[in-house]
Amino acid sequence: MLRVDDLHVFYGPIHALKGVSLAVEEGEIVTLIGANGAGKTTLLRAISGLTPPRRGTIHFQGRSLLRRLPEDIVRLGVSHVPEGRRIFANLTVQENLELGAFLRNDRAELARDLQRVFDLFPRLRERLHQLAGTLSGGEQQMLAIGRALMARPRLLLLDEPSLGLAPLLVRTIFDVIREINGQGTTILLVEQNAHMALSVAHRAYVLETGRIVLEGPAEALRQSEAIRAAYLGGQAG
Repeated sequence: MLRVDDLHVFYGPIHALKGVSLAVEEGEIVTLIGANGAGKTTLLRAISGLTPPRRGTIHFQGRSLLRRLPEDIVRLGVSHVPEGRRIFANLTVQENLELGAFLRNDRAELARDLQRVFDLFPRLRERLHQLAGTLSGGEQQMLAIGRALMARPRLLLLDEPSLGLAPLLVRTIFDVIREINGQGTTILLVEQNAHMALSVAHRAYVLETGRIVLEGPAEALRQSEAIRAAYLGGQAG
């Protein structure tokens, strides 16, 4: 579904991605783990058209995403839940969700997708007319994911969905990620919580200072001594 080949991204003189290549097959959850500053967020921004690469290719379902506007990439079926949620704080929950569907004109289907979001996140229905900026951090993360789902993506890019959340909410968010995938949405997940990410993913890539240094089945990486020492605090399980 998604193929990235030899991707190079620069921020001025800083070489942030140095020849990154990866693939995501339809129906998978693929996770990208690595330390802060490794380039994980940059890769998602390149895929969604927010940070143009200097070299390399990105193909989604056989179509190049290079030099496309971000809204055109959403229209093709790629939604991005950014790090830090980036909800519209001065709009209501309902208005945020409606903005997620701003490119759609299939009004009959919108109600069905709104119901899907409420089934995944019942708390959003309870907060429908509340200003998004007054929600808790966990509720804002639910809203950010729900807003992205309103575009009916084939591929969902998730950047640090558990960041800053209490442990119980982290588990809830990851249960929902599994459910979204089970309903047919392919997911590329960037996550600092390597243990949780590897527990839900089918495959994983490890990014270090702008380069992919390891890839493989998520369970194999979870059991790897090197990965456990670097990212899992030395703990198995």
